[in-house]
Amino acid sequence: MKMKLHKLFCLFLTAVLLLPMAAPAALAVSEASIISIRSAADLISLAGSCSLDTWSQGKTVRLEADIDLTGTGFTPIPTFGGSFEGQGHTISGLSITGGGSVQGLFRYIQPSGTVRDLTVEGSAVPTGRKNTLGGIAGSNRGTLSGCTFSGTITGTDSIGGIVGINEAEGQIINCTFSGSVTGQHYVGGIAGQNFGSIIQCENSGSINTTEVEADPDPGDLNRDQINAAENVPVCTDIGGIAGYSSGILQGCANTGSVGYAHMGYNIGGIVGRQSGYLDGCTNSGAVRGRKDVGGIAGQLEPEVRLLYNEGTVGQLLDELDVLRDQANSALDDFRGSSDQISNSLQSISDRARETQGAADSLIDSSVDWANGNIDEINSLTARISWLVDEITPVLDSFSDVMDLAEELSRQLDDVLYEAGKAADLGEDAADQLHDAAQALRTAAARGREAADHLKEALDALRNALGRPEDTAAALEELSGAAAELSASLSEIMDGLSSTIKFLWESGIPAPGSSPDDEALQAALDAVQTALSGANDAVLSFVGAVTDMVLAGSDPGKLEEARQALQAAADDLAAALRSLSNASGDVKDSFDSLRDLLHRTGNAVDELRDASDTIQKISSRAADLSEDLHSIFQELSEQPEITIHPIDSTLQEQGDQLSDSISDLLESGDNLEASLSSASDSLTADLEAITDQLGVITDLLRDLYGSEEDPEDRFVDVSDQEPESTGTGVLSGSRNTGTVEGDINTAGIAGSMAIEYDFDPEDDLIEEGDRSPDFLFQTKASVLRCVNAGEVSGKRDYTGGVVGRMDLGRVGQCESYGDVSSTDGSYVGGIAGASWGSIRDSWAKCRLSGEDYVGGIAGLGFTLSNCHTLVEIDEADSFPGAIAGDLEPDGTVSGNTFTSETLGGVDGISYAGTAEPVDFDTLCATSGAPENFSSLDLTFQADGRTVAIIPFQYGGGIDALPEIPEKEGFTAVWPDLDYTRLTFSQVLEAEYTPYVSALSDGGSPAEILAEGSFSNRASLSHTTSDVSWTDGGTQYTGTAHTVSVEDPELTPPGYTVHFRLPDPGKHYTLWILNGDTWTRHDCTTDGQYLLFPSEGAGITFCVTESNLSLWIILTAAGAVILLAAAAVILKKRRARKHT
Repeated sequence: MKMKLHKLFCLFLTAVLLLPMAAPAALAVSEASIISIRSAADLISLAGSCSLDTWSQGKTVRLEADIDLTGTGFTPIPTFGGSFEGQGHTISGLSITGGGSVQGLFRYIQPSGTVRDLTVEGSAVPTGRKNTLGGIAGSNRGTLSGCTFSGTITGTDSIGGIVGINEAEGQIINCTFSGSVTGQHYVGGIAGQNFGSIIQCENSGSINTTEVEADPDPGDLNRDQINAAENVPVCTDIGGIAGYSSGILQGCANTGSVGYAHMGYNIGGIVGRQSGYLDGCTNSGAVRGRKDVGGIAGQLEPEVRLLYNEGTVGQLLDELDVLRDQANSALDDFRGSSDQISNSLQSISDRARETQGAADSLIDSSVDWANGNIDEINSLTARISWLVDEITPVLDSFSDVMDLAEELSRQLDDVLYEAGKAADLGEDAADQLHDAAQALRTAAARGREAADHLKEALDALRNALGRPEDTAAALEELSGAAAELSASLSEIMDGLSSTIKFLWESGIPAPGSSPDDEALQAALDAVQTALSGANDAVLSFVGAVTDMVLAGSDPGKLEEARQALQAAADDLAAALRSLSNASGDVKDSFDSLRDLLHRTGNAVDELRDASDTIQKISSRAADLSEDLHSIFQELSEQPEITIHPIDSTLQEQGDQLSDSISDLLESGDNLEASLSSASDSLTADLEAITDQLGVITDLLRDLYGSEEDPEDRFVDVSDQEPESTGTGVLSGSRNTGTVEGDINTAGIAGSMAIEYDFDPEDDLIEEGDRSPDFLFQTKASVLRCVNAGEVSGKRDYTGGVVGRMDLGRVGQCESYGDVSSTDGSYVGGIAGASWGSIRDSWAKCRLSGEDYVGGIAGLGFTLSNCHTLVEIDEADSFPGAIAGDLEPDGTVSGNTFTSETLGGVDGISYAGTAEPVDFDTLCATSGAPENFSSLDLTFQADGRTVAIIPFQYGGGIDALPEIPEKEGFTAVWPDLDYTRLTFSQVLEAEYTPYVSALSDGGSPAEILAEGSFSNRASLSHTTSDVSWTDGGTQYTGTAHTVSVEDPELTPPGYTVHFRLPDPGKHYTLWILNGDTWTRHDCTTDGQYLLFPSEGAGITFCVTESNLSLWIILTAAGAVILLAAAAVILKKRRARKHT
C-alpha cells in the first residue's frame, strides 16, 4: 500500500513538472480555431461555451459587426482565456442587473486572455453584494488593449469603468472610459483596484460625484473586519483612474470629476490610495472629498521593509542551544537503550529535513519564476511608455534645429552671392556655390520631415503597446524613420561643409590670410566625426529598443539588448556633445571670416546673420545634447530587466523531492520494524526538555508582551534612496484641476502616511532572519510633479503638492495654483505640514489660512534648496515666505525667496538658509523652471478668460481690457494698483446688479427715484421759494429740483416719489418747463405722490388744492336725493304691511 502511494506521488509530481512544457504545445494545436461573432445569438452562444475555463484557451474570437444586446437576455461571459479581437466594433445595450459579484462583459479574464479594439456601451447595476464590477471585465489577469466602455457602473466594492480588479498579471493599455462610476470602496474610472499595470489610459467620466450612503450595521462587522479598508463605514479609495493601486500607473490622464464635497476618504484625480509606482499622469478634473484629497493621489503610502534585529534575541538563541543539547542527550540515552531505534529516529529526522528542503526549494523556485517574470514584463512595458513620452518633446526641439539650418542655407546663399561678386568669381564657380547652398536647404527640409516621421512612429509605438504583432510593425517604422533622420543629417553637414570649404578654398579671403583657417578645418572635421557617431548611435539605439521589446519571448537576448541600449545612449550623448562643441568652433571661425570681409567691405550684414544663426544652432544642439543625455542616463540607471526561462533546475528539484520522500518512507518502515521500549533514563531527559521549553516560553512572553507604540517601530529612509523607481513613488505628474477637501488636501497628494489601523505587514519587503525584534523602514517619494490647480481646504493641512507629510521626500516639484484653508491652519505652497524632507522645489502662488502659513511649508522639518515667490493674503500667526515655523530638530539650508513684505520663517529671514533675494537673482538660480519668471494678469468675466496681459516684476500695465456687458448689471475690475505689480493674479470682473431706487438720504426719505441705476449713481435734491400766475390766479410754493448722476449708465427716465406733508389733503402737481409752470397728472401711493421724469433732472412744485363751489353743491344735492329716496322706500314698506 505504501509503495503504491509512493508511486502515485511520483507520478503526480512528474505530471506537474511536465505541465508547463505541455501547455504551449496544446495552445499551438488550437491556434487555428477562429470563432466569428456576427450577432447577439453568437455572443450568447460564446458565453455558454466559456463556462469551462479551458474551452476558450487558444481560440481567437473575432467580432465581425456591431451588436446590440438590448432585450436579448445576455449574461456575462464567465471566463475567457483566448484572444478576443473587437476590430473596432461596438457591443451596445449591455445590461447587468442580476445578483452576484465579479460582473462585466467578461466575468474573469485569464492570464492567457486578451481583449483588443473593443467598444462596449451599457450599464452594470446588479443587485446583491455588487462587488468587483467593470464595464469590460470583473477581474482581469490578462491584457486589455484599445478598449472603450461608455455607460454606468454602480456597486459597492472594487468598482471600475473598465475592470473591477486588475490583478498582478493584468495589463490595461490605451483604454478609455466615459459615463459614471459609483461605489463605496475601491472605485476608479479604469479599475477599482490595480495590482498589475495600467498604461496610457484615459477617463472622462464622473467618479462618485453623487452622495453615496455607506452605513453598514455595526453588528455585521466583527473585530477583525474593522481592520479592512472596505469595511470602514464611509466611502474610501476613490480615483479617476484607480481607487487603489499597488501596481504600475504610467502615462494616464483624467478629465472627469471625482468625489463629492465633504464626503469620502482617500480621493484622488488619478488614484485614491497609491502604494505602487505612478509616473507621467495628468489630471484636469475637479476633485472633492473630506480627508486625504489630492489632485493626483488622495494618499501616498510608502514602501515598507520589515527588518529583523538579531542582536536583541541572543538570549533566546542561547536558550535554544540548551534545548538542542538536551535533545542530543536524550538521543544518546536512546542509543544506550536501542541503537537501532536511535538510528531509525536519526534517519527519519534527516530524511524529513531533506524532504522539507526539497519541497521548499521547488515551491520557492516555481513562485519566484512566475512572480519575477510578471513584474519584469510589467516594468518593461512601463519603461517603453516612459521612454516614448520623454523623447517626443526632444524631437520638437530637433525640428527647430532643422528650421534654423534651413534659414542658414538661405543666408549662406546671400553670403556666397555677395562674396562671389566681390571676388570676381566666374559664372561656373558662382553656380556651384549656389547649388551647394540649395542642397543644404533641401537637406534641412528633409530633416524636418524625417523628425515628424519619427514622432509619428513613436506615437504608433505608444498605441501598439500590449499588441506584439503591432509592436513589431511600429518598431520597423521607427527604425525606418531613424534612418531617414540620420541620412538627412549627413546631407546637411555635407552641404554645409562643402559650401564653407569651397568659399575658403576659392580665396574669400585668400587662404592663410586668417589665423583661424586651421581651426575652421578642425571644426568641420569634428562636426563630420560627431555626425558619423550620432548616426551610428541612433541606428544602434533603435535596434536595441527593437531587441528589448521582441526579446520578451527570447530571454537569452534581453540582457544583450539592455547592454546595447546603454552603450548606444552613451555614444549618442557623447556624439551630440561633440557636435555642439564643433558647432561653436564653426561660429568662432565665421566671426573671423566676417571680420576679414568687413575690412574688404564684402557681405558684412549677410555674414552677421549667418553667424548669429550658427550660434543659435550651436545653443540648440547643446540643449538637445543635455536633454538626450539626461534621458539615456536615467534609462541606463534603471534596474536590469531579466526574464528567466523555465530551466532544468525545476526538474532537478522535483526529482530531488521524489527521492527524499522515498527515503523518508523507507526510514519509517525501518522504525516500525525495530521499535522497542526505551530506558528509564529517557524520562528524566524528557522532563529536562519540558522545563527548558518553559524557560523559552517565558522569554518569548517577555519579548512579545512589552508595550510599545507601533509608530516607534517606523523609520523613514526616503532621503537615503531618493531616486528609487520601486513602489511608493509618484513622479512626473501634473494637476490643473481644482481640489477641494476638509482635511489633508493638496494639488498632488493629500497625504503621505501609513494607515496604522490596517494590516501593516501586508505586502512587506522582508530583510534579515525572522525575530521578535523588528523595525519597519518606510520610503515614499513625490518627484518632478507640478500643480497648477487651485487648492481649497476647510480645516488643517492644505498644500500645493502635499497636504500632510508624515514621512517621505518631495523633490523637484513646482506649485502655481492658489492654496487656501477657510477655517484651518498649516498651509504651504508645497506642503501644509511636513515631517519628511522637501528639496529643490519651487512655489509661485497665493496662500491664506489661520496659523502656520509658509511658501514651502506651513510647518517644516527638512527644507533644502527651495525657492518661492508667494503672497500671503491671510495669516494670524506664523507666516513665512519659506516656512511658517520649523520643528526644533529640523534642518534648513539654501532656501531663497523674493518678497517686499514677508520674512523667511515666522517673519524673520536667515542668511544662507531662508534668505531674501531680488527677482532677477531668484529667476537666475540653477534649476529655475522655465516659466517661473513669467508674470501676468489673467482677466476673467463669469469664469471666461477675457485677456492675459504680461508684465515685468515691479512694472505695470497700460490699460485694462473691456468687460463684457451683462444685462441688468454694471461691472468693474478689482481695485488694484495696476502701475506697480509684483505677482501674477487671476482677476474676476465684479458684476453688480442695477440699483432700483435712489434716495435723498432722509429718514424717512422725502424724495425717491425709482428706475435702473448703477451702484455709483447718486441723487441730489434742492429747494427754493417760487411764485407764478396761471389763468389769472397767483400761486406760491416751494420748488423741488431733483437730479440723478450716474457715471456708468444714462438712465432713460425714472419715477419720482415725493413724500406729502399731509396725506389727508388734496394736492396739485406743477412741473417747470423752461420758464413756465404746467399742471400735470399724478398718482398717490400711501404717503407719496408719484410722477415720471423724462430726463436726468426735474423741477416741480406741489400746492394744496381748494374745493370749488360746484363740487360742494353737487355733494349737498347728492345727500338730499339719498334722504328723499330713503323716505319713499320707508312709506312703501308701511303700505305692504297694512
